[in-house]
Amino acid sequence: MKKIKIIILALATLSLLAGNAATADDVMAGRKIFAEKQDSVIWVAGVAKMSFSAPDASDSPVNIPDEEVKVEALATMVDTNGLAVTSLSQIDPARGMNGRSLRTNRGMIKVDAISVLKEIHVIMADGTEIPAELVMKDVDLDLAVIRINTASKEAKGVTFPAVNLKDSVSPEILDPVITITRMDELFNRVANVTPGYVNMITKKPRVFLRAAGATGGCPTFNLDGKLIGITAGRLVKGRQPAAALLPAADVLDIVQQAAQVKTVAPETPKPAKPKEEAPVELDK
Repeated sequence: MKKIKIIILALATLSLLAGNAATADDVMAGRKIFAEKQDSVIWVAGVAKMSFSAPDASDSPVNIPDEEVKVEALATMVDTNGLAVTSLSQIDPARGMNGRSLRTNRGMIKVDAISVLKEIHVIMADGTEIPAELVMKDVDLDLAVIRINTASKEAKGVTFPAVNLKDSVSPEILDPVITITRMDELFNRVANVTPGYVNMITKKPRVFLRAAGATGGCPTFNLDGKLIGITAGRLVKGRQPAAALLPAADVLDIVQQAAQVKTVAPETPKPAKPKEEAPVELDK
């Protein structure tokens, strides 16, 4: 009996050591990915001019004043020529407001909203701020493609490290992953890494994944350093977007289209209301 106990204890010890070795390997793999990819994650900032309308209030016309909102979002460099992708809903605050009922000084009003992004610039890993422009957006995938003005004086001498959208992999449930993000200015915008696991895969209406730690606009990799995808959002009108990890192949398709186009056409602003209408104030 004593010999059996010793054998069991020895096997348990070997199992524990093997588990620790695997964890150490995962840590080393994560550190390697972090070191190689961290500068590919940047910040995008700008000003969103929001316009509102209340199409269902025809019996009582309203004039909701335009509003300007500062926006910031994380983005991933996907082309060394200066293309980056981010979550559209994070730089377009109107997306989360469409179809919502807002409290005003006239009561509850269901509103439609659009926003036009201007004064766009990116903040690189070293803090360099460079002007940029919106060149494409995909509403269904919640993706926006940003082009950095590489000819600007601010971009002189700057390199644009990008993730390789073609070096990708399709994961399985519970595969370990690494997501690289970046802190905000409170922590000097330093790079940040989060380990996690794939915890959801759906194929309807198309492939979307979820993984612990996945963050809007940021890349998620497997432990071999292959890109799984970039997180954007799933949005249903009138509801807040939910994070969804888009496969790298879907992001690549949008980026290849964006590389061929010029600046995205701005949305058509709502028609001006007659001056005699009293403005409606939104309750903050």
